[in-house]
Formats: sequence, structure tokens, C-alpha cells
Amino acid sequence: MNFLFQMAAWGLLTLPIILILHLLRNRREQLPISSLRLWQGLQQKKHGSLPRSIPLSVLLMLQLLIATALTLALARPVFSILLDQPRQTIFILDTTTSMAAVDTGSGQAVRRFDAARQTIRNEIQALGQRDSFVIIGLSPQPEVLLSGEAEQKTQALLALDNLVPGATGADLPAALTLANGLLDPSRLQQIIVLTDGAYTVPSDLLPPISAPIDWQIQPSNPPTLQPSNQALLNVSSRTLPDGRHRLFARVINYSDTSVARTVQVFAGERLFDETVVQLQPQAESARVWTLPAPVETARVSLVEPDSLPLDNEAEVLLLETTRQRVLLVSDTPDTLSRALSAQPGIELTVDTPAGRRYDPADFDLTVFEGAGLPLDLTAWPAGNLWVVNPPLGHPLLPADNFSRNLRPDPATGSTLLVGADLSGVYFNRVLQVTLPEWAEVDLRASASGQPLIFHGATRRSQIVVWAFDLAASNLPARLALPLLTANTLQTLLSPAPQPVVPLGEPVVINGNFSIEVPGGRRLSSLEAEGGSGIFTRTKLPGLYKIYNDQGALVAGFAVHAGSALESNLAPQLQPETLNVQRSMFNVLPPEIEYYEIWPWLAGVVVAVVMLEGWLAWRK
Repeated sequence: MNFLFQMAAWGLLTLPIILILHLLRNRREQLPISSLRLWQGLQQKKHGSLPRSIPLSVLLMLQLLIATALTLALARPVFSILLDQPRQTIFILDTTTSMAAVDTGSGQAVRRFDAARQTIRNEIQALGQRDSFVIIGLSPQPEVLLSGEAEQKTQALLALDNLVPGATGADLPAALTLANGLLDPSRLQQIIVLTDGAYTVPSDLLPPISAPIDWQIQPSNPPTLQPSNQALLNVSSRTLPDGRHRLFARVINYSDTSVARTVQVFAGERLFDETVVQLQPQAESARVWTLPAPVETARVSLVEPDSLPLDNEAEVLLLETTRQRVLLVSDTPDTLSRALSAQPGIELTVDTPAGRRYDPADFDLTVFEGAGLPLDLTAWPAGNLWVVNPPLGHPLLPADNFSRNLRPDPATGSTLLVGADLSGVYFNRVLQVTLPEWAEVDLRASASGQPLIFHGATRRSQIVVWAFDLAASNLPARLALPLLTANTLQTLLSPAPQPVVPLGEPVVINGNFSIEVPGGRRLSSLEAEGGSGIFTRTKLPGLYKIYNDQGALVAGFAVHAGSALESNLAPQLQPETLNVQRSMFNVLPPEIEYYEIWPWLAGVVVAVVMLEGWLAWRK
């Protein structure tokens, strides 16, 4: 108990004053008597004065109580309680592929990710009412996975159960920087890093941290021997001229002992080959197979189990979906032919308007330049169409004349012009086309606002129109032409992702497509990307097939878990050797709550005064 106004203790001097007053009041009473002879026989000799005592009475006790209680009330006594300060705990959870490894050091098989997740679960359940938490995913691009206050424990634990490991590589400095920026200076702070340490980080790359770090390396009880893991790496395929497929794979032994592993190869669902591979410690073996045609998929598997099952299997899509067939119909195809041939994945075929040897239906994209667009065409053919320098008088693109010496207005440019610098570009022959109802302008002329590039879709066709003549422009001499060509192809053609991507790697998929993920579930590309054109749901190894709006398979890619960054499970990070610079820790003053009791003492004083008055009134 403390006193806020200690000077009031001088009020205790009233206690002896009250006692003195009662002592002075207690005097001898003189009484008349008839004779002194009654005391003559008493020969007691007295020296000095008789001692005087203060008679105890109820009024004296009440007055002393009033003075004491009043003094204490004026001193403002308080009871102080030291409160628990609010805490903020930031978890950095390793979500890389190696966290899916199974360890048996504790006597039972436990996934590293599950052990780390259980640690976070225990910490969240122990949070106080005023505490908060943040969970950061440690991956190549660290991000906040979950955050909230103590009252959001239930929702956080449910979301925690849905997290899965699946990323290639870890950027620990970026994760620590993100955590440092999320620290709340009004709370006690702590950072808990849960990782298997299967990577190295130079100490000079680590940022200064203003909170204590608790390193929890998984597994907590490491085995005496290094984890035994064998992985399939660099599984890929190549189509031979005769239609067969050449399949390549590397089998790597990431353990310190020699092992024998059975490798199975499936062509589609049929077992094509099975062989036993002898692997020396920390060694590898390269394998090649030739698969017959036609085969849509191939799978390579390691039969024997090991510490990391995810990298024991790899699939590839053997369909030639990454090559796009383009038909160019033109009398003067040189400029566009060079621009198209420079684009990766394009298989170009050139045709003349007079000859017309090819059917546009056999191609992924048809390009009509100049007279290549027939004047007797009254309806757009089905498919993807690109029209350059349409002829005057065409019924599908009506126009009165040509415009001369037009310059583009970059301010009107759409996403089709991303990265293309059109400064200094001029067009000396542009069709004054009447904009169709289905069209959306991508680029206008600076002075007149005349459309130079526009795109749109009809019931069966997707169309892009360049209304200018390349031969009457300086655009072919600029870097902007191949960039505009690439953007136009990306608008019209199906996506062409890399055949194989690492686990967790985002993939660019533009357009309205559906993606079939491993397990058979189909996702809309617009839904999965959130409109950003980036497909990020690649945390499951296997085949991802891309379908257009007609349900036809147009592209695909494989996600492989095996990699040199993740398949080597040997711990490499040693927290005790890291020289993490510590900035000034945030030391909060203790938070104390005070309870004053002077009102109760004042109430006691009032009650005692009333009692004293009542006793005096009775006398």
C-alpha cells in the first residue's frame, strides 16, 4: 500500500492532543466531609503527587478512531497491482518444401512442418487477452500469412491448420526485415523463427532486429545420422522428329551412405520401364528414356520411401502445347515475319492472298496484312485474328479514306502497350476506320483522336486491329515493334508457361482460362489470379492443365518438388554463429493499476462521528 499525499501524516499529531485533553479533563473532585478524625489512624506517608491516568472511555476510542481514519483518508492510501503488459509475438514459419520432410528422432514419424505448426498453436492458445500475434511465411517472397488479436484465436487456429509447405528457396533476411517492420512499440515484443535450417545465410545480409529472437530449429531432437533422402531432379522431355519423346532425369543421393533405388517410368498410366539404380554417397545418376508416340504424360518415380516423399515423383506433359502456330497472310510479309519469328514459341507459316494454300482453322492465330484480308469477307472467321493495315472499303471495317502523318498519344495507351516506347513514332498512312461496336481502343492519335490500335471479341472471334501501314511508318525501325508484337500475341494466344516450374513458383496466365490442378479440381484463372494475371496455387507437385472456354486443352505445365535447394535436408543454418545486429530493444515501463481507498475511510469517519454524536446525546 502506498500514500499519494504523505504530508497528511502530520495529522497523526492529533492523537496525543486528544489524549492530553482527556487527561486534563480528569481532575480530583472536592467533597465536603463532617470530620477528619476518620483518617487520623492512617499514618501513611506520601511523598510527591499521585500518578494520574487517562480513563478509558468509548468517546476516547471513537475520537482516536476518527482522527486516525481522517488522517489516513487525507494521505490518500492506494493499493497498487502490477498488470501483465500486452505482448506481440511474431512467428516466422518456414513454408519451404524441405519442411515436408519426416523425422524419426523423437521415436515417431513427425513432419517438420507439423511440429512447427504445433508449436505455434501452443503459443497462440497461451496468449493473454491483450496479446497479439503475426505469422510470416518464410519463402522466396516472405509474406504475412495470419495476424490478429487474442480474441481471434479460434479463427487463427483453423487457418493455421490449412497452411501447407510448398516453396523453393527461403529469403530469411527479407522475412526478418518484414517482421521488424511489424513490431508494435507499445507491446512487449518477441520473434520466433521456426525453420529446419536447410539453407545458408551470410550474417552480413541480416538486418538489425529490435526484438529478441527465439530460434527453434526443426527437428528439435535431430537424429545422430544425416536424414536419408534421394530426389528426382531436372526431369524434362523433348519431342523427337518422328513423334517419340525423349525423357531425361537425374537421381541424386543426398545421404552419406550408398543406396539402391528402384526407378519406375510410366508412359501415361502404363508402366514403361523399371530399373534399380546404385547411388554412392552424395552422388547422382543421369537417366534417359525414349517413349513411344502418342503419349500425353510421363511420370518418373522412386519406389522406396525416404525422408522427403514429395521429391520422389515427377510428371511431365508431353503434348506440344507450348508451340503456337501462326499463319501470316500478306503480299509484303517481311516486316511482320521478322517480328513474329523473333517471338519465343511461335511456329510461323506465311501464305499469300492469291495462293491461299492453308486453312486458318488449322492455326492458333491468323494474321491478315493489307490485301491479305479478303474484301468479300462478310463475317469474321472463328478463332484468333490479327488485322494489320486493313484495305479501304472492307465491309467489316468501313472507312472513307486514309489519314496522313499521325503521331500516337501515349496517354491513351492500354495494357497492350506495356513496355513499348512510342515517342518519336509516326504513321503516314492510317485507315480512317469507323470503330466497330465490339471494339475497345488501345491507342489513339494525339491530335485527331483517331483509333490506331483496337481490340475486341465477336461471338466466335477474338480480334486485334492495327489500322496503320507498317511500310509507311518508322515503327519497324524501333524496339517498340517486337514489344507491341509480343503484347498482341499475349492478348490473342493461349498462355505458354514454362514446361516445368519449381514448387510454389507463380505462373503468368493471362486471359480467361480454367486450370486443372493435381487431384482433378478446376479453377478459373480469373478467380485464382485475383485479376492480376499471376497464378500462385502451385504448392502441390504434379500436372497443371490449362483449358480454354470451349473446354479444349491448350497448354499446361508440371510442378516439381525436387530441387537442389530443398532436397538436401542436412541442416546448414547455425543460429549461434549468426551475427544478428540488435538495435535498441523497446523497454516498456511497468504498467500499474491503482485502487484508492480514501472514500471508504471517509465513510468510516462519517459513521463514527454519527455514533459519537448519538452517544453524547444519550448522556
